Amino acid sequence: MKKRLIVISDKKDPYVNHAAEEILFTTYSGYEQILFLWVNEPSVVFGRNQNPWREVDVKFADDHGIKLLRRISGGGTVYHDHGNLNYAFIEKHSIYDEKQHFDIIMEAVKRLGVILSTSKRKDLTVDGYKVSGSAFFMKGMRRLHHGTLLVDADLDVLWQSLKVKDETFKRRFKEGRSIESVSSPVINLKDLVPNLMVSDVVNAIVDVFYEHCKYEVDVLSVQDVLTAHEPTAQRLIEKHASWAWIFGETPNFTYIAEEGHVYEIAGGKVMPNGDINSIF
Repeated sequence: MKKRLIVISDKKDPYVNHAAEEILFTTYSGYEQILFLWVNEPSVVFGRNQNPWREVDVKFADDHGIKLLRRISGGGTVYHDHGNLNYAFIEKHSIYDEKQHFDIIMEAVKRLGVILSTSKRKDLTVDGYKVSGSAFFMKGMRRLHHGTLLVDADLDVLWQSLKVKDETFKRRFKEGRSIESVSSPVINLKDLVPNLMVSDVVNAIVDVFYEHCKYEVDVLSVQDVLTAHEPTAQRLIEKHASWAWIFGETPNFTYIAEEGHVYEIAGGKVMPNGDINSIF
């Protein structure tokens, strides 16, 4: 019999939640399938190989208390807040089934009154508007598929936080290995189903997952996960919140300032020995 686990986080700190996700991925290998659901406080989350200075309005985020976080997975940059639900499916490689993950999310949302479609980019959309994006990670015999669901996010802050539409600014970057985000029109599920709350979506996903697993599912709180794996949990939280991970892991790039000066940035720092804050 397959061992399955569901964890729903009551934490809002993105560094805590992504540390918990990483622990579930690396440590809970006794479970063949794990569903993890969480909501972050306002934050911008970008892919493992992305450049935050290019993708994010770093000053706007800093001025408004929006946290930045680099994922372990690839993919593009997304905005999280209390109106955005995050989901993760963690599975053994031998049973990994991406279509099944999408089917679970789509069936849950369908029960709430919205029919979604999958795009070629593996987004979930309705009438051409994106409501969910996904990213993926694989290591050893474990695979991770995690994504977002826009339920009632602040879309004005979303667009102000991201640089995806600032083409003049983006042309100043000469990227090396960085992955660039692709802009898409987005919509909240609440715009389609008035009075919809994140908790409604959580409950619907849990119901569908339980049915899929024939109700044979273990349940843990995120605190159970964190407590059981101290001091690893604290080390991962500190890593995700550190400048060295958020900015220092940025692939090397060249930036051409408005006045024409060319800066070479390596390891998140201007070469030689310059301060990157003086540029951005």
